[in-house]
Amino acid sequence: MKKLDSLRAFVTAALPEIARSPELLTIHAANGKLAMRHGPNLGWEYRYRLVMTVFDYAQAPESLFLPVLLWLRVNQPELLLNHDTGAQAINFVVDALDNGMVDIELQIDLTEAVDVQPREDGTGYDMTIRDELPITGTEPLDGVDPITLLKRIYADGALLVGYPDATP
Repeated sequence: MKKLDSLRAFVTAALPEIARSPELLTIHAANGKLAMRHGPNLGWEYRYRLVMTVFDYAQAPESLFLPVLLWLRVNQPELLLNHDTGAQAINFVVDALDNGMVDIELQIDLTEAVDVQPREDGTGYDMTIRDELPITGTEPLDGVDPITLLKRIYADGALLVGYPDATP
């Protein structure tokens, strides 16, 4: 399942606090199912709940939510295409700790399609996890790398995440 690693890499690249202390971030799949049918296609679809937890987070929760939403636009875009699925795309729990930090848990139902094809030389099978197809007209940033913009996140004019002098 490559979406687990993909989200970890995206969040780590976006948030300096996670990049400095990657042990604060855990990601795993829960309630997993394999969806498949009998027939000539040997592929299947993973269906699972991604559970991401950030421990001892010193920033505002929305500074974590924004990178996750940008990641979803590329990696599970159909969740955001209508009001009903978009309103239920992400479940979260924020636990306020005594030291001014928070623990944040996000839960997102994801899918990943796996294609399985016999090798042309007859020596076995090739398996590939299929990338999500882009949905025309949903490109949020007109070619700008979202990680570049996520290096600084502001709320009400105040810098929430990032480096004031633009250097890590």
